Amino acid sequence: MGMIKVGIIGNGGMGGEHARKFREIRGVQLHACFDLDVPRTRSFAKAHDIPHVASSSEELIAACDAISVVTPDAMHAPLSLKVLAAGRHLLCEKPLTTTLADARRVARKAVKASERDGVVHMINFSYRNSSAVQEAIKLVREGHLGEIRHVHASYLQSWLSSSVWGSWHAERYAWRLQSGAGFGGVLADLGCHLLDLVSIVAGDIESLDCTCTTFPKIDDQGRKRTTWRGRKLDANDTALTAVRFSGGAVGVCHTSRWATGHVNSIELSVHGTEGALRIALDDGFDKIHLCLGKAKDKAAWTTRTIRHTPSIYQRFIRAIRTGKQDQPDTVRGAQVQSYLDACQRSAGKSGATTRIRAWL
Repeated sequence: MGMIKVGIIGNGGMGGEHARKFREIRGVQLHACFDLDVPRTRSFAKAHDIPHVASSSEELIAACDAISVVTPDAMHAPLSLKVLAAGRHLLCEKPLTTTLADARRVARKAVKASERDGVVHMINFSYRNSSAVQEAIKLVREGHLGEIRHVHASYLQSWLSSSVWGSWHAERYAWRLQSGAGFGGVLADLGCHLLDLVSIVAGDIESLDCTCTTFPKIDDQGRKRTTWRGRKLDANDTALTAVRFSGGAVGVCHTSRWATGHVNSIELSVHGTEGALRIALDDGFDKIHLCLGKAKDKAAWTTRTIRHTPSIYQRFIRAIRTGKQDQPDTVRGAQVQSYLDACQRSAGKSGATTRIRAWL
């Protein structure tokens, strides 16, 4: 295969990250971009040296071999379905969709497109790029921790309680606080990463109990706000989830935008009958802390540095070239969406225990 032409739909901040990562890969051409905000698209094309500014998503899809969908969540499903229907390779931002029904639809379409036309379909759970996470998956699957008993995970940010990210009401952030913008709050935005990590390491989730909270926001004058520029700030900003795994383990996942002192902190601890592991991505994407073998009887921990692992962008392009589907694919995206669906149903019933629905 020669040069792979990549198109990016959605030209905001994360679209820029996709553009930068694809540009680093040999044999890839950033060929086209499209966004409903035309001035933004033109600036994006200039900033990333993209030759073709498309006037529609259909035009972009027709002009490219592979498409990154990097739009607000509500547009993931319709655009992904368009990409797959055209027989183009798909990399979709997380979460895959906003509903389980749409996730099933996309995943089923992707599987058929893969079987029929060799289409590669992946979802950008970006913390899989951590070599420490990849090592954790391997250690658990090889049985080094014994039977998993307890899991703890957190994803903490502070952009609602401090200015470390800038103002929460800036254009790039405010829409994330509005369910009316098609956004599922911190649960969908950060919780999907957390649910992916705990389940890919510790095993499939069977049921869960979830509580979501939406606190009033505090503006620059210290006033509490439940609306901004006429729009409700009603998307959840804190989520607590108790998890029961199919293998018998239990765990706790929590995420918040109000975690003062944390910029973007992700931690995962997995405890088994024969050992334990801990990852804190603030320490680096390549560091894993281990308590294994005889060390467990002394509660002694060591730290390993794990070699670099290919990014999702590199694995996506490699999968296109080799014809071998890589992970995480859209089926995995639908599975995580089934966890989010259970969280939403549980939160709607004041944290009642909720079983996971089928994701295909």
